[in-house]
Order: sequence, then structure tokens, then C-alpha cells
Amino acid sequence: MIYQQNPRQQSNGNSLKEVKLFFFDMDGTLYLGEKLIEGADLFVSKLQENNVRRIFLSNNSSKNRKEYLKKLTKMGFKCAAEDIFTSLNATILKLKNEKVRTIYPLGTPSFEEELLENGFEFSKESPDVVLLGFDKTLTYEKIDNAYQLLKRNVRFVATHPDVTCPTEEGYIPDIGGFIAMFEKLTGRLPEIVGKPNTGMVSEIIKHFSLESSECAMVGDRLYTDMRMAVDASIKSILVLSGETKIDDYEKSDLKVTIVADSVKDLIPLV
Repeated sequence: MIYQQNPRQQSNGNSLKEVKLFFFDMDGTLYLGEKLIEGADLFVSKLQENNVRRIFLSNNSSKNRKEYLKKLTKMGFKCAAEDIFTSLNATILKLKNEKVRTIYPLGTPSFEEELLENGFEFSKESPDVVLLGFDKTLTYEKIDNAYQLLKRNVRFVATHPDVTCPTEEGYIPDIGGFIAMFEKLTGRLPEIVGKPNTGMVSEIIKHFSLESSECAMVGDRLYTDMRMAVDASIKSILVLSGETKIDDYEKSDLKVTIVADSVKDLIPLV
């Protein structure tokens, strides 16, 4: 079901037929945990048939590109590693541009693997940056070591701000709780790189020589996916298959291009 189409953000009522690049959130938009959201594979396949670019975005930094590619392929999505962009990938680009070399990582083994593959070195004693990811392997030792570094005013960066992560069994704690813990311990907040920061999409739009009006973001969260889309001046498509429900949207002051139950409802629009 389509709840809303914002006529002010459409052209001749065919806003999605004019889109040349779709950004997709994954968790809560295309799937919940290991469960495919009905129609998600059909919608993405139709875009491919229409030669529309598809970029898969995720704030979840507990997995690297290779893991996402394996998961998407298993679920029936046709894509390549370069079609996948996570908050960790955005963070890597930022830190490389800033000539950062050494990191103290709080992240999963795959998080650490991607950092090492991109040339970063790890240090517990004197890193350039304490880098906080969605760490499902977080231990007291890691917390204490990061705490000692942050007290010494080592730079603090987090890949994304999400408070919870959707799964097929409900929501699980995400990085937002870790950020709150370190704020309570040190009085410091990190620099946040992933959604809702527009850098997650602006560099990709520029790379493909597109205009913002030719791009759309499909996602299930108001404060990350839709906030970023609105701030980046791309079409904003909120699906209610994940975190946000229609009551949440109606109470929000954020107005998007389209609100739909799920991506399945978007198929007739492309």
C-alpha cells in the first residue's frame, strides 16, 4: 500500500520512472535478518531490467563488503562488491583522505579485516583514531582500552549512529548504545560518518555524473535513511517494513517523497 506521494517532489507523476540511481538500505528494507522481505528481489530485478543503477547501503559495520555480497547473492539479488557501500567503507574513504594511519578498532573480525586490507595499522597504545563500529564482539578489555585512550583525548570516530538493528526476531542493540556508554564515561561524543551524513551518497552521485534529482533513497528509518535523503535533495522513499511505522512518520516533521508498506508496492511505479 502506498500511503503518500508528495506531488511537489514529482514530475508529471512519474518520479520513480525518471530515477537513474536507487540507493537501498538493506536491514529492514530488503530483508530482516536472514528473511527476505516479500517482493524486494522482484523490485531490484525490475530496476536491473530497466538499466537503472542500484547501490546497496548499510550503516551496519559489523559485516564487510564480501559478507554482504554473499548474503545478497544468496537471497537472489544480482550485484557486485562495488555495488555495496557500508558506513565502514565511507569511514575508510574519510580516514584515507585525512592521511590517518593507525587505528584502535572496536569492531568485529570482518571489520578489522577490511581495515587491514585498506592499509591501516592497529595500535593499542598510540593510535591516531579510536574507531567504533557495531561490535558484536565487544569485551570489557576493549571498552577499557578505548576509555583510557579517549581520556588522553585521542580522536574518536564512529561509523554510524543507529540505536538498534532490525532482525527477523526483533531489534537488537546497535552502536548507539555504545556511543552513549562512552559519552557517560568520558563526556565525549564521536565524529559520526555514516547515514544520515550526506557524504554516504554525494560522492557516489558525483562519481556517476548524475544530478540529485535523478537519484532516490529507499529505507526504513527516519533519522538516518530519510534524513540523509532529504538533506541530500534526492527522492526519499520510506518503507514501513522495518523500524518506522506510519504513526512514527505522522508524528515526525520530516516529509518524504513516498511512504509505502514495502518495496513490493513500488514495483508499479518504476
